[in-house]
Amino acid sequence: MLPRGPHVHSSTMALGVPKSGRRTASIRWWQAAILSIVSFLIGRIASSSSFNCMSIINNTSATIAETTKDTNNGTCAVEGSFGPPNDIVIDFDKVKNMDLEPLNRVKNLTSEEYVNYMMKPPGKEHYRLQSYLSTTYGDCRHLTDVGTRYVTSALAMGSNLHTPVWTFDLVGSSERKRAFRGKTEEEWKEMADNIGVDIVFHNLDLLKVSDEDFRKYMGTWFIMLDTHHLPDSKPFERQFFQRLLDVQYRGMLGLDDIRLNVEMKKWWKELQDSGADEKGYKTYDLTKIGHGTGTGLVDFSGRVKIVAAEKTD
Repeated sequence: MLPRGPHVHSSTMALGVPKSGRRTASIRWWQAAILSIVSFLIGRIASSSSFNCMSIINNTSATIAETTKDTNNGTCAVEGSFGPPNDIVIDFDKVKNMDLEPLNRVKNLTSEEYVNYMMKPPGKEHYRLQSYLSTTYGDCRHLTDVGTRYVTSALAMGSNLHTPVWTFDLVGSSERKRAFRGKTEEEWKEMADNIGVDIVFHNLDLLKVSDEDFRKYMGTWFIMLDTHHLPDSKPFERQFFQRLLDVQYRGMLGLDDIRLNVEMKKWWKELQDSGADEKGYKTYDLTKIGHGTGTGLVDFSGRVKIVAAEKTD
């Protein structure tokens, strides 16, 4: 930006040699011309800067209040709220062309065999979709991952390096140890901290916690559910979904493996048929940019916009 005040003033003074007659008038005309040019350039630069700043602000996924933690105590002003940080546009082409760098920097924190899965393209695996949502819209609120396994989804969701991820597994489960590759959990956490990814592990039964605790754990705009895949014979998914309805959840729920088996296909069809009118949500089939065995999205917020999507009726 061009300097103001003394610099401009001293330049004009250098031009202002006192003369009389036509010479003085000529110099004053040039002074005015130069000042006009300088003012014009300053105005253009300021205008351009303001425009660029406003463009950045308007295209940012969340407001300053939503993305910035309190500098005094490190807390997140919107932690615990359900609503998305902005309208969530899921653009199939952008997901397919998502930069792999966010996943590359966290891939060695999952199990060795799952590195290959994490890096597979959309339509084969859903990790790039999760990274897209996190990188494009993630704010200071935690995201929730239900079904830890080898931490792969949690890592994809935390790959923006500023959104914490709370991941939940069954009481007593130690499946995540395969992601540690022989290290202790403390050593693994140190590696994650050095990269900048913030993963918090929970082992508890989400169907048995109080409503207050359930709201706290689900107090975010995006939840990924990937557990038993047996909503009839082992109905965790079905009961978990009902708890979301009971607490009037207003965010987004990702469902993995909606085409995996007969029970999942049946349940997904039920959600499609009964959602919009009776329970106030919309369903979207994102399999083309998700997991080959099916990826669904349930939008409770009404703020999801799909570009080139296969929208359900």
